[in-house]
Amino acid sequence: MKNLIEISKVVTKKRISKIEIFDKSLLNRKESKFNEFYEGLVNDKFNTDEEAAAILYNTSPLDDKYRQLKSRFSKRLLNTLFFLDSNDPSFSDYHRANYSCNKNWAQIRILLNSGARNAAIKIAAKTLGVAVIYRFSDMILNCSRILMNNASLNGDEKEYEEYAALTNKALRDVEFEIKAEEMYQRLTINFALSAASTGELASTADKYLDAVNKLCEQSDSYQLHYMKYQIRIMVAQIKGQYLQTIKVCEEAEKYLNDNPNFNQKVKLANLALIKISSYLQLRDYENGRMNAEKCLDLVAEGSNNWFIFLEYYFLLAMHTENYINAAGIFIKVVNHPRFVYTSEERKEKWKIFESYINYIFETENLDRDLLASDPTNRKFRLLKFLNEVPNFTKDKKGYNVSILVIQIIYMLEKGELTGIINRSEALNVYCSRYLRKDDSYRSSCFLKMLLTMVKEDFVYDRTKQMAQRYLRKMQEGDPNGNNMVNEWEIIPYEILWEKVLNRLKHKPATRI
Repeated sequence: MKNLIEISKVVTKKRISKIEIFDKSLLNRKESKFNEFYEGLVNDKFNTDEEAAAILYNTSPLDDKYRQLKSRFSKRLLNTLFFLDSNDPSFSDYHRANYSCNKNWAQIRILLNSGARNAAIKIAAKTLGVAVIYRFSDMILNCSRILMNNASLNGDEKEYEEYAALTNKALRDVEFEIKAEEMYQRLTINFALSAASTGELASTADKYLDAVNKLCEQSDSYQLHYMKYQIRIMVAQIKGQYLQTIKVCEEAEKYLNDNPNFNQKVKLANLALIKISSYLQLRDYENGRMNAEKCLDLVAEGSNNWFIFLEYYFLLAMHTENYINAAGIFIKVVNHPRFVYTSEERKEKWKIFESYINYIFETENLDRDLLASDPTNRKFRLLKFLNEVPNFTKDKKGYNVSILVIQIIYMLEKGELTGIINRSEALNVYCSRYLRKDDSYRSSCFLKMLLTMVKEDFVYDRTKQMAQRYLRKMQEGDPNGNNMVNEWEIIPYEILWEKVLNRLKHKPATRI
């Protein structure tokens, strides 16, 4: 009762007249601007202040009506964070415990700052019990420090020593976790930006792995041990060891399954996604398919992660020449009700995928009825496609390469050699300016092969012979031995090159 009295006095003195949150009653008022703003955000109807202001008030973001709405909306939205339904099925036990502990921590700090120490201590003791079960090192540190201080004030030496031991262990665990996270993040930055050579990065990664292994010998932290697997995965990826990557992912899955308090669907989904990427490099469609299906069981259909998994699933099908399956994945995505609410970049990416699957169906004489449920929209138009992917044309090292490649091979297929010749000089400049780094090596080689075709006047024998050195370089990989297939290589360049040579050999094109 003492604790309730303390809390009641704090709430009575400092409460506000009305708690503004998003509840069902507010969201059921369809005519409300709050509801309209909320629906627009969650359904991706607008992504900028300019779009939101125009839709809601037909004005600019500087208009007072829009600014007031946004300010009140933001306040209400943040208040609602403290009233989420942690019993929702989408919450794992781990997330539910984490949410509860963090909400309790906010209460503890408020009560302590308001002088309600007894109530704060009781909540801290309860929160510590949960944090210990789930090994939330930072929360154990926070709560045990408060309880340690309380024991000292009460003169309870035995209790003080217990909390002191917990505090010191948690402090060490947090320190180790931060060190491991920093090592992983540094590897991630360099791997993503190619800031170091593969050899240098691999050497650094090995040192980090030795360091994190030593830390794991001194701590049972869930987060630390899982970070060890993340670093091991990164080491294997840097070295291009895709079978080893898969093996480490499986060991990480076992670790999660052996420690159910730490097991979360999102972690299993991320591991499955890494395995799909590795199977893509290995051209192992069957195992990739099995992992893709596992991914889909781990994420909600129509969610952002669901679309990401299907991108990899589509690429895997294309790389292993399972074109009928690729068409099915394409239709599943673009016909999904949530697809219209995805980002413009994702829509453009699937437009690029559409261009390649259409090219394959045309050159392989497959049933084009499989590509669309709308019979009036089955014919692929190159000019329309180029106008629909403006964002990726600015991406000089990524999907813009996919656009350049499909443009050239479509022109070759249609016999439009003059169009290819007119673009050859710009293509040559593009190669020298944007495709010098390791992560674009295969793309650089392939574009040079296409330029060789132009230089050799589209003659089959000469083109095949003179492009052979670039084909060999592409297959061997860059000087560091890296032969990674990037996601913008939608069809393996080796397969595309066979199609180019086949077109030159069997159907001489005409210049127009």
